Amino acid sequence: MALIKPFKITHYDVSLNGVLDKLITPPYDVISKEEQEIFYKSHPLNIIRLVLGKQYPADSESDNKYTRAAQTLHEWLQRGVLVREQEPGFAVYQVSFELPEGGAQTIDGIVALVKVDDYGQGKVLPHEKTYKGPKEDQLKLLRACRSHFTPIHGLFDDGSDVIRDAYASLLRQPPLQETKDAQGSVHRVWVVHDDRIVARIRDFMKDKSIFIADGHHRYETARAYKEEIERSQKPPADDSHEYVMMYLTSMNHPGLTILPAHRMITGVDNFDLSQVLERLSPVFEIENLCYWNGNRGESVRLMLERLKAAATVGGQFGFVVRGDECLRLLRLKDFSIIDDLMDQEIPKSLRTLDVTILGELILNRAFGIDKGSGEGQVEYTPRAHEALKKVFDGEVQASFILNPTRVDQMRTAAELGHKLPHKSTYFYPKLSSGLVLNVFGE
Repeated sequence: MALIKPFKITHYDVSLNGVLDKLITPPYDVISKEEQEIFYKSHPLNIIRLVLGKQYPADSESDNKYTRAAQTLHEWLQRGVLVREQEPGFAVYQVSFELPEGGAQTIDGIVALVKVDDYGQGKVLPHEKTYKGPKEDQLKLLRACRSHFTPIHGLFDDGSDVIRDAYASLLRQPPLQETKDAQGSVHRVWVVHDDRIVARIRDFMKDKSIFIADGHHRYETARAYKEEIERSQKPPADDSHEYVMMYLTSMNHPGLTILPAHRMITGVDNFDLSQVLERLSPVFEIENLCYWNGNRGESVRLMLERLKAAATVGGQFGFVVRGDECLRLLRLKDFSIIDDLMDQEIPKSLRTLDVTILGELILNRAFGIDKGSGEGQVEYTPRAHEALKKVFDGEVQASFILNPTRVDQMRTAAELGHKLPHKSTYFYPKLSSGLVLNVFGE
């Protein structure tokens, strides 16, 4: 099944370990413009200059954020800012974090190179749709830098903890790197060169499928780059283009956490609340949680409390509209009507998922947003209070609060070959860019 291999890991020189917190960033796709500026100012060696460089009005084909990233990467390698391990190995990556609702948790896994294959071969399985724009951007960066700066998060089935047992002793040793991110999560990295451990991991993984948890855009970018190289008449110098860097964790890991990706609606023409409610009412019970004089705290508490209590039932959503003094709970009246209302191409076992119901029966039918994709019309956040605040502050037209998709639901979608709506899952915490890099070349 999945083919993985060790690689010559690139990382910041250990002399910079004391300032690692000023050098790392989250993945590019969760960095806002404001955060980009903060990372630029935090340190002249911050990885933001590689993963999400600034654009300028004078940019050209020969001087742009992609060429500048490539030049910066070359300079940092030459100066020893970034160093490459002499021997191939795997990295063990561990994150200790606080859950949003409270409580400490830890997750760990290995960072390896995974052979890039077409989805249909069953070796690497997706579960989400992607947008065209981010893939075009990432492909330009990959062409220029020939490097991976952030591991894609992949899951595999390991009920017996074979992989974790293989590297367990390493976790008792001091890590190569340890730092804290902006959210307070502690990231630790060890490098594994032991041939026995490497062989044990490779042998176990050869019979496993890998489910993409986070990084669908980056995986599809790697696949596009591989196909591009194979089409070119110039023979590649090595097989670097055939692999992508992935962080592999067991889907049975107790620390595996999925947060909901709440939807924020913006840019819908002729938005009319009364019309939206009229379209929703045949399918959903609508409970109004109204407040007056801006005293909305109790309504928010009730909505979130009732929504959480309905997590195992499904089909329930919080609905908040800009300028309205009522929060609303939407409850699907009858699950039996779903089959008649949904696209018949959606497998029956996935029609009852909250993200499917929201995309098909609410965003599509009531708002006219195509299949819940809505590039430019739908924004996402794992924090309910952020989604609510943006409505209350008038920054978005409406927000939908929902419960998280479960790992077993994600796996079912992947195994059926069906892609769920964009951002159906939000795996937490996010890996940091800059701790483990894969720079192409022998």
